[in-house]
Amino acid sequence: MRSLKRSLLLAGALQACLTTAYQNPVQRPGPDPSMVYADGMYYLTHTSYSYIGITKSTTLAGLINGTTKTIWTDSDPTKNANMWAPEMHQIDETWYMFYSSCNSLESCCDSCRTRVLQGCEGPNPYDCTYTYLAELIPPVGYQGGPNKTFAFAIDGTYLEIPGRGRYHVVSANDANNQQAIQITMLNTTSWKVAGWNVISVPDQAWELNGVPVNEGPHPLYHNGEIWLSYSGSYCGTPYYALGLLHYTGGDPLLQSSWNKTGPVLSQANGNYGTGHNCFFQSPDGSQVWNAFHATSNSAGSCGSDRYTMAQIVNFSTSNVPSLGIPMPLSAMLTAPSGE
Repeated sequence: MRSLKRSLLLAGALQACLTTAYQNPVQRPGPDPSMVYADGMYYLTHTSYSYIGITKSTTLAGLINGTTKTIWTDSDPTKNANMWAPEMHQIDETWYMFYSSCNSLESCCDSCRTRVLQGCEGPNPYDCTYTYLAELIPPVGYQGGPNKTFAFAIDGTYLEIPGRGRYHVVSANDANNQQAIQITMLNTTSWKVAGWNVISVPDQAWELNGVPVNEGPHPLYHNGEIWLSYSGSYCGTPYYALGLLHYTGGDPLLQSSWNKTGPVLSQANGNYGTGHNCFFQSPDGSQVWNAFHATSNSAGSCGSDRYTMAQIVNFSTSNVPSLGIPMPLSAMLTAPSGE
C-alpha cells in the first residue's frame, strides 16, 4: 500500500510538471505575433494576410491547437491586401486592433498604411465585435520620404508614456527612403495622428543585412522604465533580429531621447530570422514574456513558414532586460508563472 501511495504521488508530481511546461512553437504558422493574457486566457493574433484572427487558450502550450475565430475581413480593395502585424491593445477599457494593410489593386507595397479597428469594453479581445475606426496617417507634408509626402507605414503599435501622452509608433520611410522607426502623437478621441518623427534608422551593421530596415516596434514596460523593441535587417535573411530603444527621458519625439542597443535576440539553435515580437504578462502578472517569430529556413523568410516562439524576459538588478537566445524546438520549457 505504501509503495502504491508513493507511485500515485510521483505520478501526480509528474503530471503537475507536465502541465506547467510547454514547447515552442506555440503557433504555426505565426508571423508577427501579438499576445495578451486577459480574463483567464492567452489571446494570440498574427499575420494571416487576408484576414485577422484571434486564437485563445488557457495555457501557453494549448495555443498550438487553440480555438480560433476570424474577427476581421475587408471587401474594400483599397485596404484589404496584405493584412500584416495585427496588435491587440486595451486603451481606456476598450480593446483595439492595430494593423497594416495595402491596396489589392496595386502592386505591393507603396500603398500600405497603418490602421485601427475598435472592439468592445469587455474583459477580453476575443469576444468583441470589431468595426473599422481609422487610418493612422499624418497629413501630407508630415509623412515619410525625402519630401514628407510618402504615406507608406507598417507595423503600427501603441505607446503610452506617463506624463507625456499617447503615441503611435510605426515603420515608415525616412529622408533617405529607408524604413525607420518613427513616432507621432496619437489622439485617442479623434483618432488622428500628428507628424512622424524619426527615432531610429538602420545604421548598425546588424540592421543592414539584405536591405537596411527598422520595423516591428513594440513597447516594453518594467519597473517604471520604457523600451521599444524593433526588428533590424530584411526579414528574408537569417539575420533578421531584435533591438531595443530605451526611453531615457525628455521629449519622446526626439531621437536623442532613445538609446539603441542590439541585437538583443538573434538566430540560434535552428531558429532563423528571429524578430517582430511583442511582450506580454504571465497569468499572475509577475513575469514579462517575449513572443517572436522565427523560421527553420536557414536562408530566412518573410512568409507563412514562420512560427511563433515564446520565452521569458529576465531583468538584471539594474532593471536591464535580457531576452536570452531562441531555445531549440525540442526543449521543454517552464510555462509562465500562474498557469
